[in-house]
Amino acid sequence: MAKTVMTVTGPIDVNDLGFTLMHEHVFLDLMRDAWIFDNILNDMELADVELHRFAASGGSTLVDLTSGGLRGHDKHLLYDEDLNHVAHAEAMRCASETSGINIVLGAGWYHESYYPKRLWKMATNDLAEEIINEIEVGIDGTSVRAGHIGEIGARYNWLSAIEERVLRASARAQVKTGLGLTTHSTAGIGGLEQLDVLEQEGVDLRRVTVAHSGLFPRTEYHEAIARRGASVSFDRMGDLPAMSEFHRNRLLSHLRTLVDRGHIEQVVLSHDVCYKKDLFANGGSGYDWLASYGRDILERDLGLVDEQWNTIMVENPKRLLAE
Repeated sequence: MAKTVMTVTGPIDVNDLGFTLMHEHVFLDLMRDAWIFDNILNDMELADVELHRFAASGGSTLVDLTSGGLRGHDKHLLYDEDLNHVAHAEAMRCASETSGINIVLGAGWYHESYYPKRLWKMATNDLAEEIINEIEVGIDGTSVRAGHIGEIGARYNWLSAIEERVLRASARAQVKTGLGLTTHSTAGIGGLEQLDVLEQEGVDLRRVTVAHSGLFPRTEYHEAIARRGASVSFDRMGDLPAMSEFHRNRLLSHLRTLVDRGHIEQVVLSHDVCYKKDLFANGGSGYDWLASYGRDILERDLGLVDEQWNTIMVENPKRLLAE
């Protein structure tokens, strides 16, 4: 029986994923971080333009990791032409149908600062059941089902007690459903602690991606993740052109080291579009930078050949997303 992936418009054959971005956001609200205009993506018309750019560049699939807490803050995030509220999941289904891009949505919750208050009163198994419901029934009362778990995060470089409980719940949902899981960890080596928790809960770490790990400036950290079977996500690749020579060369060196040491099957690349400034219309990379420019740059600077590029952008996502 062919393996499938659940998208916002229904299941598709895993071989139909094509060129896949493993960490993006189309609509989200980061206002809890800072009340600034750049921290919200809620323009459905502009999203359609940006997704069409991705399609025109040869892109096929986008994994949207806008988990619970990121879909709206103190008011509804999205409205239609008549100013009626549109649920996040429904807006994503519309975006997929209009652009022709396969979109896979993530289940679960982001990190502690974004949790609804009720989570503190819930048992781990009850939290897991809510995640499983998003996967098997639908997200936020819609019929749109999640096809991945995540991003499941820690606010900083360690897990708080409630974040550990949510991570354990996510792990239990993963074990039951078999879906892939993406964590969120920044500013340190917190991804290793996350892997410890997931492993304790029986998760096959080959189904796990540690998001933002490429931002940490130590190859030893990247290799520690890869040696345990998990994938290392370099998910702000659209920033590469604007980086200083030092930071650009260091990031490329980290990628080169992982490839040279036999970990290419545990590398994923994406843009993590999450701010207005990241959109092409606003001067950013958009969703198409890797497809339009990244391949040539990595071929030139790292010597990646077609087979290696296909492994990173097509085959690795297939393995991480297939049920």
